[in-house]
Amino acid sequence: MTTLAVENLKKNFGSTQVLKDIDMEIGTGDFLVLVGPSGCGKSTLLNVIAGLEKQTAGQVMIAGRDVSNLQPKERDIAMVFQSYALYPSMTVERNIGFSLEMAGVDKAVRAERIREVAELLKIKDLLKRRPSQLSGGQRQRVAMGRALVREPQVFLFDEPLSNLDAKLRVDMRIEIKKLHQRLGATIVYVTHDQIEAMTMATKIAVMKDGIIQQFGGPKDIYDRPSNTFVATFMGSPAMNLLSGVARKAGSEWVVDHGSQQVAVPRHIDVSALREGQEVLLGIRPEAVHLTAEVAHDDRIDQVWEFERVIDVTEPTGPATLALFEIDGTEFHASLSGDAVVEAGHSYAFTADLAKALVFDALSEQRIAHVDEAGASEADQAA
Repeated sequence: MTTLAVENLKKNFGSTQVLKDIDMEIGTGDFLVLVGPSGCGKSTLLNVIAGLEKQTAGQVMIAGRDVSNLQPKERDIAMVFQSYALYPSMTVERNIGFSLEMAGVDKAVRAERIREVAELLKIKDLLKRRPSQLSGGQRQRVAMGRALVREPQVFLFDEPLSNLDAKLRVDMRIEIKKLHQRLGATIVYVTHDQIEAMTMATKIAVMKDGIIQQFGGPKDIYDRPSNTFVATFMGSPAMNLLSGVARKAGSEWVVDHGSQQVAVPRHIDVSALREGQEVLLGIRPEAVHLTAEVAHDDRIDQVWEFERVIDVTEPTGPATLALFEIDGTEFHASLSGDAVVEAGHSYAFTADLAKALVFDALSEQRIAHVDEAGASEADQAA
């Protein structure tokens, strides 16, 4: 069942168009993450869904009901803000139950709902404290409790973890995901952090300049980004993009990028390529290995082997990041944490082309894939 649908949504601030023809829908129990750089329109979209901003055109539907012209309190939503927005003079207990108190809910029912939520969020021992006596993580739990106690159709989260330190962000991310799995709640969550998006979402909308660049599941967004913006935004380090020219070499296609020719992966729909077309070859850093560490039996059908001098290394523990240049373009390799490499030395690398992508350089759109039977993505969709 569709719980939230946004149709042909536009939002202008004066002559500036901030949201441009937004269309999307999510089902009951989905966890949608709106992700993108600052100024892309994701918070504005959340505010329009919440009713805090009025759309210029289009509709917002919640549980099949047009709420486009309704006030926030009439939309059956609950919002968790970045700033927590707790009442400083109230106890945790009253902060959580205040919306129920204002709605005239019976005191006994109110107390039971507060108890259930406090147990769920593991804040029972904090109910008599005030916000000033709480840590940042505890305040965020109280803000979540205030939303949960209302049992709305949709929960809206506006960058709720951005004020927390790195470890607490990870802990709270896990807690929110557990909460979602336990309750089956429908959530729309705004963040600029693509790690949060990938780890928490069932659906992701990647935004840029007020436009949804791609909408889909995390794996599809990561493995088959629709364009170079999505490809480089989703992933850390970002996908490597090497410019080149598509050429026919006998019965095969290659990307000629200057110093070397790289075979076009067999999963690319080469019928969409033309001789001399300017293209970008996309390779994820984790697909690049030291040749010395690649066992012969592990090699797949298509690889690209090359040598380069490493400029910078960044040991992270589980991985060692190596930065070097290929024909003037910075290139990242995410090597094993045990890799023994030093800046200033040359090494042989093997790039696994199993998930490599090819983009048209002019439009920046990805060239479609084909399946094992030779059917293109368009044929598969049909």
